[in-house]
Amino acid sequence: MKSYPDSEQVLGGLGDKVKDAFAESIAAARDDLAEYRDAFPAWAAEHRPRGWANWIHDRIWAHLEVNLEDVGHTHLVEQGPTREILIEGAEYTYRMRVKRHDLAGHVRTYPTQGALEFLDQPPTQLVLEGLAQVHLIVGYQWEAESHQIGPVVLSLRDGANNVIWLIELEESVSSLDVVDIKGPSLPARPQVKLPFDDTDSSAAGQR
Repeated sequence: MKSYPDSEQVLGGLGDKVKDAFAESIAAARDDLAEYRDAFPAWAAEHRPRGWANWIHDRIWAHLEVNLEDVGHTHLVEQGPTREILIEGAEYTYRMRVKRHDLAGHVRTYPTQGALEFLDQPPTQLVLEGLAQVHLIVGYQWEAESHQIGPVVLSLRDGANNVIWLIELEESVSSLDVVDIKGPSLPARPQVKLPFDDTDSSAAGQR
């Protein structure tokens, strides 16, 4: 049976600078979205869900490149369509991707072999301390009806259908608290919508 680090353990391993960089980058992308809609309302009205997902992802990544630049134990990796964040902690190495979540914690991805492998957690037993790897997804909750970027979230799952926990990350400019929504408020086995991605399949690895 696998064991997983809990949310508090992961937050401690990431450190405050990384947590703040995530929150600031997604908050900045939220501001970018509002500015874009104000400046180009006709263009914004023509966007489809796939286009919004790609546009927002690009803005978040651009802000992460700036906000994580001076955080020494982090590395941003971009290989073709795949974008990942590697964070070297004392106990684990955290391998992360940026994705949007729905209100139940579901994420969407095109089911490539690499994407499916990422959704699985690698075994941590019998691995030397500091070498064990944990896969995480950082991103935001997408408010589909209003087409708005909601709270900043961080999630750990093991397989497409098994969300272990999902938390909200506090934003300094808002009243959001870190709230663990695992348990009764999260479906026991949410169905991640793999076959019908709303992002461009050519950029599947990065979403």
